[in-house]
Amino acid sequence: MKYKDIPILMYHDIADDTSQWNVSLRRFQQQMEWLKKEGYKTITLTQLNDNLEKKTAEKYVVITFDDARSGVYESAFPILQQLGFTATVFVVPRWIEDSKSIPVQENYSGFCTWQQLRAMVAAGFVIGSHSYTHANFFSLSEQEIVHELDTAEQSIMKNLNCQVHHFCYPYGKYSAAVLNLVRQRYETAVTVARGFDKSAGEYARQWVTRETSLSDFEELVRKQTLSVCMIVKNEEAYLAQCLSSVQGLADEIIIVDTGSTDRTKEIAVEFTEKIFQFSWCDDFAAARNESLKQATGDWILILDADEVLNQDQFPLLQQALYNKDTAGYRLLTQNYSNDSSISGWMPVQEKNMYAQTAQGWYPSVKVRLFRRQKEHYFIGRVHEMVDETIQNNAGKMAFLDVPVHHYGTLRETAAKTQTYLELSKQKVTANPMNAKAYYELGIQHKELGDYSRAEEAFAQSLSLDSVSISPRLNLAVVQQKQGKFDSAMENYQQVLGHKKMEPFVSQKQSLSGHTKTNAEAYYGLGFCYFKKGDLKQALNHFLATLQHNPDHLDASINAGAVYEKMGRFTEAVLLLKNAMALNPRSGRAYYNLGVVYQKQLDIARALSCYEKALDLQYGNTEELQQRIMKMKEFLTTTSIS
Repeated sequence: MKYKDIPILMYHDIADDTSQWNVSLRRFQQQMEWLKKEGYKTITLTQLNDNLEKKTAEKYVVITFDDARSGVYESAFPILQQLGFTATVFVVPRWIEDSKSIPVQENYSGFCTWQQLRAMVAAGFVIGSHSYTHANFFSLSEQEIVHELDTAEQSIMKNLNCQVHHFCYPYGKYSAAVLNLVRQRYETAVTVARGFDKSAGEYARQWVTRETSLSDFEELVRKQTLSVCMIVKNEEAYLAQCLSSVQGLADEIIIVDTGSTDRTKEIAVEFTEKIFQFSWCDDFAAARNESLKQATGDWILILDADEVLNQDQFPLLQQALYNKDTAGYRLLTQNYSNDSSISGWMPVQEKNMYAQTAQGWYPSVKVRLFRRQKEHYFIGRVHEMVDETIQNNAGKMAFLDVPVHHYGTLRETAAKTQTYLELSKQKVTANPMNAKAYYELGIQHKELGDYSRAEEAFAQSLSLDSVSISPRLNLAVVQQKQGKFDSAMENYQQVLGHKKMEPFVSQKQSLSGHTKTNAEAYYGLGFCYFKKGDLKQALNHFLATLQHNPDHLDASINAGAVYEKMGRFTEAVLLLKNAMALNPRSGRAYYNLGVVYQKQLDIARALSCYEKALDLQYGNTEELQQRIMKMKEFLTTTSIS
């Protein structure tokens, strides 16, 4: 193994007190004796840091203690000496020098004296800094942080006559600025993040607490492995960027090819040897399960070739592998699209480098990261999912805030959607009483523009399960698209009246699933009222949409359009400018704003907006060109007269 895969153990105190941070003497001794029996040796953080990319045949571990508590000297030190082990102790000098300065919540046990620490240093233990007062760095200025670090180092040097090369963040909290400062100042710094990540200045550690049993401890010491499993066919355009995005994360990459005729397999060979052929049988679950069969990792991560991960998120993914109570994690997929009419669509933020050419994205959430167990497998010829088998195995699932960036929606073809439609039909035939199967069939009909058949499928889904919100919301949408406004409005109202909402998880957003679903229903009602000629109700519902989802682009544009028709131009301008802020490439927003300015007789601004709409290829190009030409003639005539 490589040095970077060596575990760093995080202890606080060794004592029989009931605090979760106090590991009992008996259990600590068991843990250390197990390490010795298994052939482990201890090394320092310096030795680890100096050899990160090197391989070793030895079994090593780094032991750390936070706070320099009294049990480290009185209980741990004799055991470690007897076994030939050493450790790193992170010291808070102020707590040693002034017991009255110790916060109440930190007084669950005593602290070492300088004399005791000198004895440990003489025995080969390493002393690191935990700052001078253990202050929360988020509440300090940079000058105050530097003072904390300087004072701690001076105190340690004065009392122990040793230099400080290693740091432990108080409370595990730090900003990018603090991280940069610490990286410049110390050889290593450790965090409270779980796992084996060895990013500079952010070494993760494995927590050992009072509840850590010996079997748990044995698992903590062993690095959990991850298999990235994929099924592919003719993915030469996307595959390399996908596989590049998981380098450094995946312990192995499993590629199951279902019949590629392009360069897909040639590209895959550059990243992995584990490429397997699978005869396509119109069953996505069967292909997924073949990839699981070939995997050897402790955990599985499912990706498609047209998806990538942000490598900055790797530490969160790696931490998740060490939550012993969780069997699977739901991840948010950001499906990039330029179609703002898709339910849940939101504009991309400027800082989102992963959007590429997309103007926005819509979310979907499903289990992608899960423990490799024979009981965990995919179900469903189409829209295959592993969630149900994890639930059936009594596995706990959680949401993990690591987005998957998906580009396939930017290149969806009618042929591909037709394929999904045929598989959905097969699923319904095989499961005639399955509400979800009818829902999925409805989605395929909807995407192909066959709204009548989509309506039938959604209605059938609701007849089997009247509680689920998604089928009813989509039923209302396809009714609206067919001009069945009264029926659509009735279903939108039922969506708003539902108390039990389906779960929806979004990335770092304050909007709950209930709120987001309500936004879509309010928007649909606003559209229906507009089509029925009730501008006041249409406006009220578009504004309600924005209350529930301020990023709803179409609601902002439509509210602006209604204000314009009402002659309330000031409000119209505000709403349309808001829409342009949400999506600077919205040709419709520029066009509508041009209409407002034209009605205000602000011809110069109207002309600028129309030209921008033309650049963005919005509307009838010939008609817009004629309008622009006439405005330019008008401005020329006006300036001469």
